[in-house]
Amino acid sequence: MMIKTGGNPAGFIDSIQFEFAEWNWVMDFLGCTGISVFQSKNPALIVIDVQQAIDHFDNEYRNNPDAEKAIALLLEYWRKTGLPIAHVRHASKFPDSPYHPESPHFKFKSETMPADSEEVFTKSENCAFIDTDLEQWLVSQRVTELVICGVLVNHSVDATVRVAAGKGFRVLLPREATAAFPLRRLDGKEASAEDVYWIFLSNLAGEYAEIVSVSDFCG
Repeated sequence: MMIKTGGNPAGFIDSIQFEFAEWNWVMDFLGCTGISVFQSKNPALIVIDVQQAIDHFDNEYRNNPDAEKAIALLLEYWRKTGLPIAHVRHASKFPDSPYHPESPHFKFKSETMPADSEEVFTKSENCAFIDTDLEQWLVSQRVTELVICGVLVNHSVDATVRVAAGKGFRVLLPREATAAFPLRRLDGKEASAEDVYWIFLSNLAGEYAEIVSVSDFCG
């Protein structure tokens, strides 16, 4: 994959319209004039672990089934504005994992397939910064703000957000663009996917990230 140089094209948030009218919250985008929530000229979109492998675990209890559609909407926005995009994929060290590079489920999902001009980083740990060149690439692009999305909010998204904040990046996390599965607690009880989702978002809010809506990128 080639590295796409970021920039701030003239009118980069003007006249942006999207055609994902199946969601009520997407209606905020239609006809928007573009009131930016960004504090810099070159915010990067980081898409984490949106691979076919996630469906291997999906027993219909995952919350936010439209997360991939929300991520596709973000990708459309970034591509139209010419801002930097990075995709992160997980390569498991365990041969029987659906995330192993030799697994048929290792590929990116079709809704969020990287374009040829977009950077791809491969990780083997939970955090996208560990043993990858992600930080060096962000520095080379002069990026200070990150919009992080992907799966799962209680795994690699959480780990990446925390490390990014610790490295000094301003982090925005669109709540529609991530998801969670139910979690078996140590006391034997089960936390629903919706509870896991909101607990992790709430725990990240403020100290590590600004929890936003996809529609916040247009006013």
